[in-house]
Amino acid sequence: MFGMSITIELPPDLDRDVKGIPDVQERVIEFLRDQADYEKWRRARYSDEARQILAESKVEAERLKAEGVPREKLIEEFLVLHNFVTRQM
Repeated sequence: MFGMSITIELPPDLDRDVKGIPDVQERVIEFLRDQADYEKWRRARYSDEARQILAESKVEAERLKAEGVPREKLIEEFLVLHNFVTRQM
């Protein structure tokens, strides 16, 4: 039925408390399902082009920082690119 098994080391106090939860497996499965759905949504939220523009803006910001450009200017540049990306949504 299930294809993946996970083993997690819990601190002793948490291990003791978790053992008292009768439906802990179902809760963990539901939590993981929610997290998987969230990751799918997060990946689909922006286009590949938008993610590429963001990556390029981070590289550019690092270059400007290395050149001694003030932080305020870096933030301004980042916001310009961020606004461009979010307008595409």
